[in-house]
Amino acid sequence: MTNLEKKQIDLIKESICVYTKCVECKTLFKEGKLSFSKIEDFVDDRGKSCLYRLKEMCHELFRNSDEATYKEKLYDITVGYTFHEAMKLRENLYQFEYYKPGSDIALNELTSPERKIVHEIEILINKAEKRLKEGLKEIRILLKELAGQLKDLIGLYKNNYLLPRFIFENEKTLTKIYGKKGFEGFLNDMYQGERLLLVFKAANSYLESEYYELARRLFQKVSNLDNKNKKALFLYMYASAFYFYFKNRFTRSLIFAERAFSMDMDNNKMEPYMESLKRLINDLSGEVRRAKKT
Repeated sequence: MTNLEKKQIDLIKESICVYTKCVECKTLFKEGKLSFSKIEDFVDDRGKSCLYRLKEMCHELFRNSDEATYKEKLYDITVGYTFHEAMKLRENLYQFEYYKPGSDIALNELTSPERKIVHEIEILINKAEKRLKEGLKEIRILLKELAGQLKDLIGLYKNNYLLPRFIFENEKTLTKIYGKKGFEGFLNDMYQGERLLLVFKAANSYLESEYYELARRLFQKVSNLDNKNKKALFLYMYASAFYFYFKNRFTRSLIFAERAFSMDMDNNKMEPYMESLKRLINDLSGEVRRAKKT
């Protein structure tokens, strides 16, 4: 895994967080429950919010990069503009929440100049409330634009080996954002419309990261659903051999390793797996012999 591959996935994760938090804020506003403290997770100026983190990620990856595509640079601009609009929204919410004259002020006890100040503050607060509503509408438009651009970025990163498992793990969230047809669009664009291919690539991703248990489960699922997929069966046994090896279940590991090694995998790309199995079998044979002696 390269640092860039991880940063691309982190960018997608943070983008989804921004979308989710913004939707939460809109819902709370409709219910009259949106407060300054609750908007802090969405946007702030201290680096604790997802929108702030996303803005910084985009700047780091795209702003001064000669390798960034126009789609990435456009995303950086859109995220930056969304952040500044959201900060205005945050400020208006602060004014509305903390400076609105409370009911504890008895107007009949105020002097005429004091009542005038209260009246002027009320006018300003009403303007802040109006700006707050308008700001939420603008953010909603920008959010829709961000979601569309994010979909383009996901397509741009389709060769990132971490992406299949991210899509596999976040299918429900992506479906919620883009709808069922939108998620099917991901499958069509990147996995020939086959969910089973997504599962296979996700299993490969887990295997490359040495998450053997997750990898073997998914390879087994693919093999069971497509009994002609010889590679899935081989990789299921390969992942199982290493899974049981690290569980110190050497006899079981050896069974899977020998079965995988005995398969006729006529493919140069499989050679590294075969070499790895050969070393594993040698090691396991010694472990099993020692176990029998003791």
